[in-house]
Amino acid sequence: MCEQVVLSMSPFAVFRQFLWLGFISFGGPVAHIGIFRLQFVEKEQRLSDRDYASLVAVSQIIPGPASSQVGMGLGYRFAGWGGAFAAWLGFTLPSAVLMLCAALWILNGGVASDSAWVITAMKLVAVGIVTQAVIGMWKQLCTDRETKIVALIAVVAFYSMPTAIMQVGLILAALIGGYIRVGQGSSGTLETIISRQLNLSAPLLGIALWGIGIVCAVTLADSSIWSKVFTGHYTSGALVFGGGHVVLPLLEAEFVPPLETSTFVAGYGFAQAMPGPLFTIASYLGAVTNPQFPMLAALIGIIAIFLPGAILLAVALCFGSVLEKWKERFIYVNSVVVGLLFAVLINPVFTEAVHSEATAALAILGLLVSVGLKRSPLELVIVMTGAAYICHLLEWI
Repeated sequence: MCEQVVLSMSPFAVFRQFLWLGFISFGGPVAHIGIFRLQFVEKEQRLSDRDYASLVAVSQIIPGPASSQVGMGLGYRFAGWGGAFAAWLGFTLPSAVLMLCAALWILNGGVASDSAWVITAMKLVAVGIVTQAVIGMWKQLCTDRETKIVALIAVVAFYSMPTAIMQVGLILAALIGGYIRVGQGSSGTLETIISRQLNLSAPLLGIALWGIGIVCAVTLADSSIWSKVFTGHYTSGALVFGGGHVVLPLLEAEFVPPLETSTFVAGYGFAQAMPGPLFTIASYLGAVTNPQFPMLAALIGIIAIFLPGAILLAVALCFGSVLEKWKERFIYVNSVVVGLLFAVLINPVFTEAVHSEATAALAILGLLVSVGLKRSPLELVIVMTGAAYICHLLEWI
């Protein structure tokens, strides 16, 4: 049976609170999780640290946007399934609308106008942010020789063949390798999980829906532009572990081409300036992929990228904390994720952003701010936008 909850808020109250958090939550998934804890554990004391840590752990071991899944889990605890939807909608709405505005600006000639320096600035922001993410994840997730080797193999493999098939293959191989390394002697086997469930109908239905979505995404990927918008985002949302920057290589493999690499990288740069979940880049990608109906395509992209993670979160809430015991089996998946992100940092993020002496100097400045001084993404956006504008006035870029 799914986890029992004590309803303490109405769905509208959950929406209102998460809408405010969606406006002020800068800094990526880790920062979002910290903001949620400050609000609901320390300030409002709606749940204990232990319960919150359990929810975070479950969200981190299933595919999907980790911070958004934590938010949906909190909404479920406060107001049931209606609260889960309200929490997702409120937290996602601000950045989704802003990313749609960025896409409309691009579609109306933003790149070709005198404001093209803004695109340059956003590309350079992406260099700093992704470099910071790769370094931090390498230190945290690649802690021994085996995990470092796995990450480097993933770098070479994905750099040589940056396709969705290679991405999926590397993740599957990592899952198998992690299962073999840990062995079946540890706790948390499938038989143990099944034996603890009184009613498996709901979680099995969720897993079936998630799997059907994957099959449909593979079979319908090239049938039309609408199916491309849906399947590309659904596949990325279904296979990404940890969310945040990790979704970048999947989306790049799905949408470049037909999108130009510069358009894709610029969108990722814009996303760094936004509050809320990075997955709202789907709003931007949907709009620029289908410029004839940008708003509808943005909506479809947003729904598609969040849908698989929401389904798996519902399954996880039904299985409960027993899934935490499987976390150790994902050790190689984490290493592969680092390698994939490293490969994307090299190409297209760095190659698209740095193409002259001026952009090289700006990239060094961005690395100093993000990696050297460890400033926030918003501060990096401000610095790079100002520096790029000065270079534009001097006609250096």
